Amino acid sequence: METKLDNKLENFCADLQAKPSRITSDLQAEAQNYMLGKDFPTTKSERFKYTRLAKLSNTTFNTTQALALAELEAHCILNNAYTIYFNNEQVFLPNDLPLGVTICPIAESQTHYHEASFNDVFSALNVLYAQHGVSIKINAHCALDKPIQLIQVNSGGKHFYRHHFEFGENSEASVYIVSKSIAATHSFAHTHFQYEIAKSARIKISKIQDCSTGHFDFTEDRAKQDAQSHFEINTITLDGSFVRNDSVVKIEGQHAQTYLNGAYWLKEEQHVANYTTMDHKVANCESFETYKGVASDRSTAVFNGKVFVRKDAQKTNAYQSNANVLLSDHASINSKPELEIYADDVKCSHGSTTGQLDETALFYLRARGLSEASAKNLLLQAFMEDVLTYIKEEEALNYIHERITSRFNWNY
Repeated sequence: METKLDNKLENFCADLQAKPSRITSDLQAEAQNYMLGKDFPTTKSERFKYTRLAKLSNTTFNTTQALALAELEAHCILNNAYTIYFNNEQVFLPNDLPLGVTICPIAESQTHYHEASFNDVFSALNVLYAQHGVSIKINAHCALDKPIQLIQVNSGGKHFYRHHFEFGENSEASVYIVSKSIAATHSFAHTHFQYEIAKSARIKISKIQDCSTGHFDFTEDRAKQDAQSHFEINTITLDGSFVRNDSVVKIEGQHAQTYLNGAYWLKEEQHVANYTTMDHKVANCESFETYKGVASDRSTAVFNGKVFVRKDAQKTNAYQSNANVLLSDHASINSKPELEIYADDVKCSHGSTTGQLDETALFYLRARGLSEASAKNLLLQAFMEDVLTYIKEEEALNYIHERITSRFNWNY
């Protein structure tokens, strides 16, 4: 069955080729039906109200370039990790995995995908066109001695990926997902991450997005979390022309904890959008969200976070915060935190602030001998640090600080 597309979306899909995949025919059929009559979303759509796709539709994407393993290794952030290198259709797997850990190409796995949840046409396109990715399984009671590092380097073309993570009962793991792209190329990537977190598992996902100005990076996180588990996603956006993150976590077991954190630094005409949905389905669970951003020049950012508390989710404790600093009169940040609560015995709060640096604090620091630039740097560092404190590996934290220093001339 062919999908009838219109206008910009039809042009975007003209050179995409559908191939047999691991995705079930039923799910693909749902994606086909969803796509009927669709075009690129416009600002009339609530989810794209502050996001214009003209730049995406007007971009001519470079031909895909395959990179050698040595070229991919140059993008490594953690030297002491189980590292997977991913480049377009190539995957290089580690050969030193411990007992209890299995990593294989997604095409060789027996992955069962979650039910369809197409938030936009890009989600449906991923179902129709994704062919590559990895499946990672951590067995029950397995605690990793060092992080898993997935480095995805984009080098031209348009690509759709699906990565699946299964964390067994009482397992412990830290995963770093690094998104890079090659300078002087125009590329597009839409990556779907699926996480299955079993009872009492303790899992930390840290995503570092550091792509070139010609790259469009769309990511989806879909997680299901069981009882007494601890799950954390930290999304650090350092660079990229257009970045859109969409995270949905469903808490399905009692006494679970979830942390969603994000930090983004924008300049020039960058656009970064973060969408989150915390779905509290059962009682006695907690979720905490902290997203912070700094925008300069003509950059734009969007935060849309929703906490959904169902009727049976009594004793829920949910916190959500988005705070931003504008360094330019031409930069803009649009923030929309939401609470949708159907239980009556909960503790939920949310907040959003956007403004400039505190003039009183600047005056205080300058009165003690700091230059204006140094005072601003110190205040910005302090502002963002409560998100970066979740990045525990020193190599990763040093990399983030070095990139901020090189891009903005801020001294960390």
